[in-house]
Amino acid sequence: MRSRSGLRRTSSLVAALLASVATAQAQRPLPAQTPDLVVGRSVRVHVVASEELEPDVLRALARPEVTLWLTTRSNTLRESTLETLRLFGAAWVQLRPPLTAVDGKALSRAPAAGLWLPLDEALSAPLSRFRGRRPLALEVRGELDDARRALLVAQRPSFTRWSPPGAVDLLQWSQFKALPGRKAVVVSPGFLLPRDCASRDPAEPAAELHVAMLLAVSDGVFPCGIGTRVEVNPDVEPWLLKSLIVRDPSIELVVQVGDDVRKVGKARALLELLGR
Repeated sequence: MRSRSGLRRTSSLVAALLASVATAQAQRPLPAQTPDLVVGRSVRVHVVASEELEPDVLRALARPEVTLWLTTRSNTLRESTLETLRLFGAAWVQLRPPLTAVDGKALSRAPAAGLWLPLDEALSAPLSRFRGRRPLALEVRGELDDARRALLVAQRPSFTRWSPPGAVDLLQWSQFKALPGRKAVVVSPGFLLPRDCASRDPAEPAAELHVAMLLAVSDGVFPCGIGTRVEVNPDVEPWLLKSLIVRDPSIELVVQVGDDVRKVGKARALLELLGR
């Protein structure tokens, strides 16, 4: 979870980027003959929501094309929430240390849900006791040193999300690319590299960034993996949504709703706009 000071810094950055976008792009970034309808039925949407939401509210976002990332306060979820996870195309449940056998027993009621947690050697042993065949998503923050790489190879996650501290040298990047599973790198201003991605390779890591940062660059960004993850507001403008999809049909949208019921309503309207 982000601290308040971190949120303020992020908000300031996004506001500055949006201001630069408003100055640089006075017109919609699509040709005039582009159809007005948003065609996004194949677009994967990732919804980041809190377990604090009532299951009925959470259920309003359940679609086969929607992946739920459920943030938690503990590892003990309500049974009704666990039942709701099954309605999504995929679901990931955030786990918090310490991990116990009781946690594994509770999650057995949602056998298809993936486990989502930070990379931590101390969690390896308890995690292995109830992971079974579940997919694993790991968050990595900071330098990707030898110990962390070895742990990632041992854990064999389905998905690794890396937030590097800044610029990454060629050796670190090559080692990250060689890790198992799908990979995404959280793009920060220090890492941002404009690049025209003429083609996208599913074997390459994908970028993850806020839409304001993407528009500020006004071009493709490195890395050029398939499925660039772009965070958008739940009430994103239809023209901008259309622009993102037309320019990169493999794009994946990330929508943060937290425990805000109003944002859930806006996210539901977004899904309907995409033809869900």
